[in-house]
Amino acid sequence: MTEKEVEKVRMVIKEVSGIYRKRIAGTKQAFLNKEEYEAVVDAADIIKLARMLRIVGFLTQTKVYLFWKKEQHCI
Repeated sequence: MTEKEVEKVRMVIKEVSGIYRKRIAGTKQAFLNKEEYEAVVDAADIIKLARMLRIVGFLTQTKVYLFWKKEQHCI
C-alpha cells in the first residue's frame, strides 16, 4: 500500500462511532475519548491497522439472533 492509501485507511478507522472504539483500539482503558482513539490510530503500524480493519469488518456484519422458549403443555 502507498502512504496515501494508508492515510485513507486511517481516516476511515477514525470515523468509527464511539461504541466500537475500545474494541478496535485494543486498549485496556475502559473508555477512550476521540482524541485518545485518534492517537492510537495514528500510532498504529500497518499490521495494527490491518487488525483494526478486521475488527471493524466483524463488528459491522449483520447479525441475526434466534430466541425461543420452551412450549408449555396443558394437562
